[in-house]
Amino acid sequence: MELDLDIFRASGPPPAVTETKASRVGPPGQTYLGSKPPMWWLCRSHTLGKAALATGLALWFSFGLRKGRPGPITVNSAIRRQMGLSKDQARRGVHALKKAKLVRVSRGGRGRCAMVEIVTEFAEPSVPPVSAPDGRASLETFRASVDEN
Repeated sequence: MELDLDIFRASGPPPAVTETKASRVGPPGQTYLGSKPPMWWLCRSHTLGKAALATGLALWFSFGLRKGRPGPITVNSAIRRQMGLSKDQARRGVHALKKAKLVRVSRGGRGRCAMVEIVTEFAEPSVPPVSAPDGRASLETFRASVDEN
């Protein structure tokens, strides 16, 4: 028995390719992060603790809602509620992120919400030089003495 392949051939010119929007994965009605935080940013905020990571994710969610437009994001109750953070947890998280230079913070005054801008450009974390507590020479001192000889 022979199979007739002519029935599978297209007739006429091929259809025009049109651009389509990428579909979201998952059921409709669910919310997504909306932006792609860099892995270095997530790793660094993870080391700062739960409050900093949760606050950072809430900030990236708000950043995604703005379609990545630069500018400050207000840390208000709506942002805190998304991650289940109290006012104190959000304040500690913003402070930790600021100390790690992952965000820039400007305050609107007493009793106002913090205005936070996410730092998206990679910056090498500054690590202070560590001196040995027992008075022994550091690794840099040892390397310098080896290079001299």
